[in-house]
Amino acid sequence: MTTRPVRWFILLASTILFLVLPGTLTCSAASKPFPLYYAIVDNVNFWEKIYSTYSLNQAVIHDSDDLSKVYGVISLVDDKTPGASKINSQRQQQAIENYSRMLTRLAGGSPVTGEEKRIAALFTGPNRLQELRNAAKNVRSQRGQKERFLEGVVKSGAFLEEIRAIFRSYNLPEDLAYLPHVESSFNTRAYSKFGAAGMWQFTRSTGKLYMMINSEVDERLDPILATHAAAKYLRNSYEKLGTWPLAITSYNYGLAGMLRAREDKGSYSEIYRNYQKGYFKFASKNFYSEFLAARMVAEKLEKKYRLHRPQRVTTFKLRGFVHINQLTDHFRTTVATLQRLNPALRAPVFGGEKLVPEGYTLRLPNEQSTAKLINSFPSSRFKSSQNQNLFHRVKKGETAGAIARQYDISLSDLLSANNLDRFSTIYIRQKLRIPLSHGGIGFVPVSPVAVLNAKPKIVALSPQGGAPPVLTAAKKNKPTSWQSTDFLPSKDPTIYNVFNITTRGDFKVGQVVVQPEESLELFAQWLNTDIATLTRMSNLPRGRQISPGQKIQLFFNHVSPDKFEEKRLDFLNETEEDFFSAYTVIGKTMYTVEPGDTLWDLCYNKFDIPLWLLERYNSTINLAQLRHSQELIIPLVQQL
Repeated sequence: MTTRPVRWFILLASTILFLVLPGTLTCSAASKPFPLYYAIVDNVNFWEKIYSTYSLNQAVIHDSDDLSKVYGVISLVDDKTPGASKINSQRQQQAIENYSRMLTRLAGGSPVTGEEKRIAALFTGPNRLQELRNAAKNVRSQRGQKERFLEGVVKSGAFLEEIRAIFRSYNLPEDLAYLPHVESSFNTRAYSKFGAAGMWQFTRSTGKLYMMINSEVDERLDPILATHAAAKYLRNSYEKLGTWPLAITSYNYGLAGMLRAREDKGSYSEIYRNYQKGYFKFASKNFYSEFLAARMVAEKLEKKYRLHRPQRVTTFKLRGFVHINQLTDHFRTTVATLQRLNPALRAPVFGGEKLVPEGYTLRLPNEQSTAKLINSFPSSRFKSSQNQNLFHRVKKGETAGAIARQYDISLSDLLSANNLDRFSTIYIRQKLRIPLSHGGIGFVPVSPVAVLNAKPKIVALSPQGGAPPVLTAAKKNKPTSWQSTDFLPSKDPTIYNVFNITTRGDFKVGQVVVQPEESLELFAQWLNTDIATLTRMSNLPRGRQISPGQKIQLFFNHVSPDKFEEKRLDFLNETEEDFFSAYTVIGKTMYTVEPGDTLWDLCYNKFDIPLWLLERYNSTINLAQLRHSQELIIPLVQQL
């Protein structure tokens, strides 16, 4: 009888010792796939409140390194209020500056006001004065997500059961199904400023490794197909990294980056506390904490609210290429219905410029007649090949209007198909995409600005000795005032050309200048080769990534330079179409480059804009080599 209390005391003592060891897990989490590390307990608590307590009309002002230090909560205006984006941005920036000044004052003197005493009480250690000085540089604002998160939980009901089943089929933890709450709040049409799309927020380059992404289909926008891709990515990351905290973090930071971090620091907790290399910043550092918080909040809300139910559909795997009109006519449905049920199909398909591709599994309304109509679909309506993109290379003396007339299309359609606005200039040797016959449905590609009747000029390129300028493009026909907010600076498509083309043996060699958002992975895909072969034949150092402005040599033994250029321009146009379907430029501001500024930090940390958009507004500047005191034009972006 006397031994049981002694054993209990020994067990309790050992448990307490286990709990206080830094960097270890809680006992309840130690054997689970998603452990709660002590190093991130404050972070998880912070994000739990962001998701469940603070509304979209509130912003939390806090320390970016220590999320237990919350300085205050400010009110924001509703997003539907005219000028809300600018008002809220100014309010948050003002609050950040106010607390930063307060922390600086406290580092040099004693608190006076009640607010100063409250803030000073957050710093109690022996090095509090140095901590205050450091904290003055780390003030950050985080907007609440309560309403958006709840909306995402309600939406998730339409997919959650199938997503869980998909993860089970890959022998992965089912709770990975909660990750889209962090990525997109289960918004299947979500687009980020940096080119990520869909519920799982795959970038175009990463998505192409697991899904079909082209001018007809973007499987990132299909929640089920994208879940299969996410499962493959996460399984691969877990196999290489060994733990789920590291694998989940890699979903934000990248597998290569996490492999380097693990090699440097070892465990997740050590990486979280001490890893500072590369771009392992606030977003990546907090990604796993956000996942844990999102799972916790979502599980509670699922029990309180009625969720959307899965929609029942009937599927039809297409035996050939087919026009959208043929499908709507035969199945007695509408384009809008097929768009809703088939989010992976892109605008050119629904507009009739492209055919629904062979092998695509079409989702149809689940009606009694659907199965019979599938069986009776005439084979004669299938075509053996896709409508091909048609390109025209501009010759000396040609005008945009003349080119449009040559192909019997309107000037506005020509400009829209090439994402050109009324201020654009076309160039000799430029490749223009020619929109095809629309088959009765007017196809209007997404354009960043309204296309107005215009006659862009044609200009000759300046002699460049065979090498195009680095990240530069001629600016012609600017509006008289830079206050115009509907003006998007023109791009010079000739910087996407292959130059210095020569023949070596049985294939061609050419040079290109790397443009924003391009990567070795993309080049390998466009050239129908693998990265190892590409780096070997192009004499590139193994493991080193390319950067904008870099001039590299490529071998065209599988794909011609012309076809490679077309793929580059398609990628550019699709990237811009994705962006401008969700965001608009509402104005511009000037920024003076400071010591230590890098292109990455300016885009991803300071101004939250894609690199290609910054380049469009500063195309006469080599952004790869920023100089102190250099003036940059920063576009101000607002979500539609």
